[in-house]
Amino acid sequence: MKFPIMPDNIQTVTTLFNSKISSISVDNFSVDYARIDILDETVSKINEIVQIVKSGKRLEGKDYTNGNLNRDI
Repeated sequence: MKFPIMPDNIQTVTTLFNSKISSISVDNFSVDYARIDILDETVSKINEIVQIVKSGKRLEGKDYTNGNLNRDI
């Protein structure tokens, strides 16, 4: 697995990203807004992601994960 790393030399913070893109449906939450973090997607992919999020769905497939949101700790 490859984990993208993004260093920030100004804030001296390095961000380590998940090997898969996190995609969580916001339907189960009482929210007015959803945040979309874009790393290196193309303009057409960004537009597709925005439409999917606006429809309340989540991205599906082998490159995406919904994380462990429902796992009891």
